[in-house]
Formats: sequence, C-alpha cells, structure tokens
Amino acid sequence: MMKRFWMVGMAAASLALAAGCGEASQPGAEGAEGQAPAAPAQGVESDVVALPPPPKDDDVVAAVGEATLTWGALQARVAEEIAAFEKSSGQAVPEEMRPQFEQNVRMRQVANFIESTLIANAAQAAGVKVDDAARAAFAERLQKEAGQTVEQLVASSPYGKERTERLLEQSILATALFEDVVLKDVKVTDEEVAAELEKNAAEGALAQQALEACAKRIAEGAATFEDLVQSDSLVKREMELPEEQLAQNFPEAAVKAIQGTPEGGVTPIVDVPGAKVMFKVLKRAAAAPDAESEAKKAKLEEIRGRILKGEDFAKLAEEYSDCPSGKRAGGDLDEFGRGTMVKPFEDVAFSLPVGEVSEVFKTPFGWHIVKVTARDDAAGKVRASHILLLSEDKPATVTLLPLVKAVPAQATAEEIRAALTNERRGKALQEWFEAERVKQGVSSSLYPELGARPAVPAQP
Repeated sequence: MMKRFWMVGMAAASLALAAGCGEASQPGAEGAEGQAPAAPAQGVESDVVALPPPPKDDDVVAAVGEATLTWGALQARVAEEIAAFEKSSGQAVPEEMRPQFEQNVRMRQVANFIESTLIANAAQAAGVKVDDAARAAFAERLQKEAGQTVEQLVASSPYGKERTERLLEQSILATALFEDVVLKDVKVTDEEVAAELEKNAAEGALAQQALEACAKRIAEGAATFEDLVQSDSLVKREMELPEEQLAQNFPEAAVKAIQGTPEGGVTPIVDVPGAKVMFKVLKRAAAAPDAESEAKKAKLEEIRGRILKGEDFAKLAEEYSDCPSGKRAGGDLDEFGRGTMVKPFEDVAFSLPVGEVSEVFKTPFGWHIVKVTARDDAAGKVRASHILLLSEDKPATVTLLPLVKAVPAQATAEEIRAALTNERRGKALQEWFEAERVKQGVSSSLYPELGARPAVPAQP
C-alpha cells in the first residue's frame, strides 16, 4: 500500500523518499527511531582470514553535516522495514534469502536517511514549509491517482499511524522544495519543441531513405535481404508469432502488409512504434491439433476411474497433473469466484456437487477433471481441486525476418514537451542532490558511494 503512496505526486519525490524512507535524525542524535537492538555478535574466524568485528551500536555509519545515523539506529530501521514487508506481503522472508534481503534494505535505509536529511536541511534553509494548502493538494492527487483518501492510506499502512503521517509530511515537504526551489526554472520553450519535431521528422525521413536503398539493392540483386539484416538492421533475428497475435504486436497497416505478403516475399516499408521496418515472410505454418490429445484424454479417463475406485485425488494430482497446483498442493486451486477461470472450467466447477469428481472435459489448456471441495453460495465462490493434462492445439504461425531502422517515436508537440520537461527535471534533481551532498557534507563509512562525490574536472 505504501508503494502506491510513493507513486503519488512528482516522480522526483521518490528519489528522496522511496518506500520505507526513514526520518532524518537531529544533529547529535543517535537515530530517529526507538531503541537500538542488542549489539550483533563480534567478528568470527573464517577459514581464510579473521573478519573484522561488525560496528557497535553507537558507531556512526552515515552523516549529513552534524546529523548522524548510528549502526544501532540503522539496525532498528532494518528490522522495522522487514516487519512491515512481511506484514504487507503476508509472508516471511525465506531464511536463505534473508542476509541479502537485509543488506539491500540496509543500503536503502542509509540512502533514505541521507536524502531525507538533505531535503529537510535545504527546505529549512530556503524557508520552505508544509502548509494546509500543500496537504490539500497532496490529498487531491492521492484521490485522483490512487483512488483513496489520506485517512485510508494511513489506516492501511504497515508502518503504523504515527510513522506514516511523518512519511507523508516528508513527501509533501520534498514536493514543495522541488517545485518551489529546485525545479522552478526548468522550462521547455515552444522553439525547442518545434526543433525536436523537425529533428524527429528528419530522422524518420533518413530511415525511410535507407530502407528504400536496401529495397533497391535487393531488387537489383546487389544484396540479399539476409545480408542486409546482418549489416544494416537494428534487429538481426527472426521471430515466430501466432497469426492471431500479429495485431497485438504491430499496427494495423503492418499487420495487413504481413498478411498480404506470400511466403518468401518482402513487405513494403511499414511504420511500427520507434522504427521503420521491412519484413521478409520466411515461413507460414497452418494450425495443427495436438496429435496426442486423444491419448491424453484416455489417460485422464483412466485416472478418473482410479479415483472413483478409492485412490487419493491429491496423490494422483501430484503424480500426473501438468498444473503447478498438482505438485504444490495436490491440485488444490483454493477458493475462487466467477470470472477467475476460463469459462468451460468455471461452468463445471460451479455446477458440480461438492465431493463429486467431474467427467473429463476440455479447455484451451487441455483435459481436466475437477473435484469441488467446498461451496459458498452466499459469496458466489467454490473451492476445487483439479488434474490437468496439457493439450494445446498449435495455432497458425508466421516466421518473420525484420530489417529495422530506428526512428524517434512519432509524438505530438505536447508529448515532446512532456518528455523534454521530465528529462530536464530529472537531470536538475540529480545535479541538485550531487551539489547538496558536497555542500552539506555527506559521508558513509558503510556505503562510501552514497557520500559526497568529488567534482569531475572540466575537460580542456
């Protein structure tokens, strides 16, 4: 749920206040969150070398000027983040993944401490504060973009009311600082938009001319389509697609061109998003039914007979079913409502009496038998187990070899303005953070790469 919160407002805010962002400590404080846990065990001997002991609770692991984050406070944040993750996901972090998971959370928390402190200090220096108007604007964006109120967000947050409200205030403060100070002079002029439109049109014309030259060389026998793919194409591999999926991958004009080109032929030049393309139709394959379909049906009839004679459904599902639920849960699909499964499966499951095993039936995935284990008519749900033997008919396919020249995506003036604005805002934010790291004196003994970076000398 917090993930949705951090998506509200400017994308820039997420640079500073990603999910789980901790609060900045006050100058001289050990950390912003609670009491630190007991110190971790001291260093241990490895087979190769004696490892140094881990930091002590009061060791400073990151600093922004006089504001510090200690190892103990960091470990408390990590524990809180993991607890929030496990609460929101409903599952524990697997033990074999926990060390790496903790390391990732630890680095993110150090980065969050640094960035949130930078923002708080800069906002104070600039006189930027969170007021009721800013809170109302945030609430409006939240309702529009996430479909929920601030109260609903706070109530559903795994971080608890107090911390979630602090995080909200930090996010609103970051937005105000960025909009009013950092990004206030980022603009894109009409002339720049017009120049980009002209540049895009010119690049598209060049790509068109290049493909026309390729088509001429092919027609004159100076080169083969395959040779030109290897020497001139952005994409150098053939692709096999079901005919019915062409429209999902290409614009209508490109689909018609492919469908109207015989096997071995080459399409005219067509536009696809971000490119101009000619396709060679290498091969067409007609639809074909699964040759083993009837054998699989007969096998499932046999399995059903064994169940009716008393053999255990779950054990047979584990042994024979091609559905992952067979190995995972003896074929149990848990509870589901209408609209969740494909219609033939749904029709059988919702008409079958509890405890009975269905006849063998077919869906687009293959042959099934179903056993309904529970039904909640009031909720419109059933719980069922099934055994599946995959049997999918092969669809008609077309194998294409594309000759591709990249072009800027066709965009409107407004789209170009938005893209240029976002690009410049992102660059301005990055440069601001780098400058503030140096200005405010950022350092981290744990992750030096998060500290102030030395300026790169200008090239002569």
